[in-house]
Amino acid sequence: MMDTLSDPQTWLVLVALIHAVVGVILPTDWSKDSNKMMGGFVLLTSVTMLYAAFGMDGEEQARLALMIAGPIWVWFVVCCAMGLEFDLTKEPTKMTWKENAPPLILWGLVALTGLLESGWI
Repeated sequence: MMDTLSDPQTWLVLVALIHAVVGVILPTDWSKDSNKMMGGFVLLTSVTMLYAAFGMDGEEQARLALMIAGPIWVWFVVCCAMGLEFDLTKEPTKMTWKENAPPLILWGLVALTGLLESGWI
């Protein structure tokens, strides 16, 4: 069980799917062209994550997991700290710690498992 939880591949696949469906596809207001452009662009992160999960292994996979998820986690922290608002959704959404706890935890786990399995520490 612990091997599965500490495996970057597991977290890459899980977070890629959650990011795509819950983070982008479902909440996005697809009636606006700018939202289609940004939503499509943000979905590319899931494609990159799935490539890392299935096209790489070992330290290489772990390092890419860290390099994808680490900056995203930091950006979530910055957005929450600044209380930024985005409007890709039907209703403008303010970035709060409470609302963003699940993605902070998930992206953090991808980054953490990547760091721990990267061979860098």
